[in-house]
Order: sequence, then structure tokens, then C-alpha cells
Amino acid sequence: MHISVNGAFQATTNDFSDRFEFERNLETGSTEADYPVQGGFIFDAGAGYRLWKNLAAGVAVSYFTRDDVAGTTSSFPHPFFFNQPREVTGEATGVKRSETAVHVQAMYLVNPGGRLRLVLSGGPSFFRVEQDLVTEVTITETFPYDTATFASAQKSRKKGSAPAFNVGADVMWMLNPRFGVGGLVRFSRASVDLDAPGARTISVDAGGVYAGGGIRLLF
Repeated sequence: MHISVNGAFQATTNDFSDRFEFERNLETGSTEADYPVQGGFIFDAGAGYRLWKNLAAGVAVSYFTRDDVAGTTSSFPHPFFFNQPREVTGEATGVKRSETAVHVQAMYLVNPGGRLRLVLSGGPSFFRVEQDLVTEVTITETFPYDTATFASAQKSRKKGSAPAFNVGADVMWMLNPRFGVGGLVRFSRASVDLDAPGARTISVDAGGVYAGGGIRLLF
């Protein structure tokens, strides 16, 4: 049996956008929100158990989180005149995103000799995403209301899950028979549907490629 604990960097970006409409002053307004989901630190931990010769089975869990700023562009109807909307831009701060993935793996163990070990893995993954979405933009306006400015953005956290697959490679260098260090590369990517306000569905990408390293324990 072996256990791995890693800190890694997820290089893949999963930016997405959304658009929703609202009623104001007997007209229809709209808000567009752009959500950046850049790469960042990811925590990964897993364990594997040898079943027969070089074949093993295992499971790993990865966790990724970010706190970003979403840009908004809104069209607010004029309170006095039809078809004269005011464009309002702003930023929604504290937009949180988290991804938790469970990776079930079939493993092939390679021992080239000496202290070097190699584990090749692949199998199904299961993603859960939690994402803050902008649900409403509030504005500041004064007479004669020809212009308006951004005041704040209200957010709501939405959750979704989806299956995917994973492939990876783990290179270990054993410092003694039970303890070592290693480097990990894994790819796993999913498309997750989030239930948005107004009976809408937003599809967002999750996961990607991440690489890092950490400690290895053999039993």
C-alpha cells in the first residue's frame, strides 16, 4: 500500500459567462457577468493498494478553490423614457469557486530499479462544483436619471456535480524503504451544470491539468 500527499498547481483556466434579464420600469433590462476562473493551488491526496503483481487499485481526492472578481455589464431601462437604457458596468467582488473531485484509479506499478518508482493510473472521476453567481445588480441614480452608476451586486452560491475521467503519472524517489518524495501529473476535466435563478442552467468546466509534488509513504 502507498499513500501520497501533494501540493500542486492547476494550470487550466475555466472562465465562463452568464446573462440574465429582469423587469424594470415596464421594460426588460439585462445583466451580463464574466467569471474568471484562473489556475491556482490544488491539494491532492490518495492511496493505492497492490492487488496482483504490478496491478493496484486506488482513490485520490483533489480540492481547488479561488476567490475572484466578476465583471458585470447591465442595461437598465430609463424610468421616464422607453428605449433609452443606461449602461452600467461594475465588479462583483468575493466571487468564490471550489471544486472537489474524487478520482477512482486502476494503477500499474513500475519499479525500474534502485529507489525509483513509477505509478501510472486512470479511471473515473466525480466532480462537485460550488460557484457564486451574480443574481442582481443594484444601482445609484439621481434626477434626471439619464445616467446610473454601479452600487453593488448580490450573489447566490450554486452547486452541481458530474462524472469525468482521470489519467495520471506519479514518479517516486524513496529516501528509505517506507518514506520518499514524488512528483505527480494528473488530468481530469468535467462539464458541470449549475441551476441558475430563473429556471436556467449554466454549464461550467471544472478541473484540467495539474502538476506538483509531495511525500510518499509505503507500507
